[in-house]
Amino acid sequence: MSTELINAEISKFLRSKEPEVLCIRGRWGVGKTYAWKDQLKQAQAAREIALPRYSYVSLFGINSLDELKQAIFESVVSLMYGLPDANLETLDAFVKSNIGQWRKLTRFAQSIPLIRSYIGGDASALLSFLTIRNQIVCFDDLERRNPKLEIGDVLGLVAFLREQRACKVVLILNEGALAGEAKTTFEAYLEKVVDLSLVYGPTSAQSVQVALKGDDPVSLRIAELCTLLGISNIRVIKKIERMVLAIQPLLAEFDEAVFRKASSSLALFCWSHDQPGEAPTLEFLITKKAKHVFGLQQNEVLPENEAAWSALLEAYGYTWTDDFDLALIDGVKYGYFDPAQIAKRAQELHDRVMGTKGLGSFEDAWSLYHDSFADNQNEVLDDIYTSFMSNFKYITPVNLNGTVTLFKALGRQAQAIEMLNHYVNNRIEPRSFFDLEEIPFSDHITDPDVKQAFGEKYAALEERLDLQAMLLKVKDSLNDEMLADLATVSVAEYRKAFKETNGKHLRKMVAGVLQFDRIVNASAEMKEVSKRAKEALKLIGAESPINAYRVAKYGVRVEVSSEDASDDPRQGTPKSVPE
Repeated sequence: MSTELINAEISKFLRSKEPEVLCIRGRWGVGKTYAWKDQLKQAQAAREIALPRYSYVSLFGINSLDELKQAIFESVVSLMYGLPDANLETLDAFVKSNIGQWRKLTRFAQSIPLIRSYIGGDASALLSFLTIRNQIVCFDDLERRNPKLEIGDVLGLVAFLREQRACKVVLILNEGALAGEAKTTFEAYLEKVVDLSLVYGPTSAQSVQVALKGDDPVSLRIAELCTLLGISNIRVIKKIERMVLAIQPLLAEFDEAVFRKASSSLALFCWSHDQPGEAPTLEFLITKKAKHVFGLQQNEVLPENEAAWSALLEAYGYTWTDDFDLALIDGVKYGYFDPAQIAKRAQELHDRVMGTKGLGSFEDAWSLYHDSFADNQNEVLDDIYTSFMSNFKYITPVNLNGTVTLFKALGRQAQAIEMLNHYVNNRIEPRSFFDLEEIPFSDHITDPDVKQAFGEKYAALEERLDLQAMLLKVKDSLNDEMLADLATVSVAEYRKAFKETNGKHLRKMVAGVLQFDRIVNASAEMKEVSKRAKEALKLIGAESPINAYRVAKYGVRVEVSSEDASDDPRQGTPKSVPE
């Protein structure tokens, strides 16, 4: 039944004085209570509610039938002048308005022991419940009642209110949460007690309209993502909104593509975390998605739910789980983000985005593989190969493994090995990057040639000579062991490290080793590090007139001959570059 028809039935229920029981069922978090309260509010504003009073009671935390009866009385509000929250003032007004009935009920209750026995409790509880008649009573969270409160007793009270007190009663519950005897009892009583049973199952678009009221770009982005995933749980949508709004300021300095990636992943991860029965589980996303992306599970029997999840993720545009995603998953699990970890992973993604602009990303090259069943194997592999060779610096080891494995399977063994060698020989990374025992998703790296190449690279990069990694750390995390190593590194190795690095990493390296010139009581090792680094910069400056100017920024003076200056026909170059 559509939400429009359900809303019409609720409205019809409110307009009638006829004592009856309405049951609104649906999955957790889809907005059953919201729909009921919204229709009640609209009907009250239009003065289309037949009965004058209303009680709303959540059964969560109610331990006994006596407590439930008392809760009905304490939550009474008038529907004549709005829908105030139940409090002492509304209760006092209700009691005073019924003082004559109150006195009659006192004498009546004291004279009939049978009624006292049925109602239970002391005189005040007895009197309070006896005033409940000719009103609307809503029981919410039926499935969350205390086990001590039998569901049969609740439904018996519902029938009593309808038949003996001329009340209209509403039951709201997540029927799927009932189990065992409670479910059996509910189903047995359903036809006897309930006059109208409605299953509330809004579409994702309808739930998004309820949960997200803004029309700003972020709200529209969240609405788009939730609709693509088919999320109809309002609580999950609201959690996605909170998490996306929390991550947004942490990504303000990065390219817009970083936020789009983060928001897309967060919507999926929040859904997976809170509704693993409907969404792909986090375990599936972390441990199995890579195989499905590359189609490397041909010999495995794929469970139906995982096949369906893979199809959903393909349509959603989720390719694989990377290090940035792992940081986001931690945020979803723990309820907050680690700013330092997010900044680190976001910077990596930002650099990848900026580096591949104009080249076409590796993900774009793979889209031809994923998005077609055409007979275009050579075209697909040629595009992936070209993109790989251009973008190898931004490709993860897991994606390397998948690419190499696919090329081998499709008869391009030579190209697979060529790409692997190009990757391993040209990636300038810390030694730990090639440690298969430590890197994320290392269990996904299954190709024997990839494993061997990484092992050999790891062994070749002696820790002491992992110069680029040390130079990037020296400004922030210097220790005695690192300083001793840097003081023994050759000038040639410093020169090579500076030449093979660029951008902000180069600036950070040079600033790190030259910081010792500012230290008043610099140690011998510190002075030696600065000396060797400047000698390396001097060699670089001697390579060309432009490099002579470049190193001059760091106080390194280089002699430039007139013959060198003749390389630039537009202007002369001085014989020396001033410090």
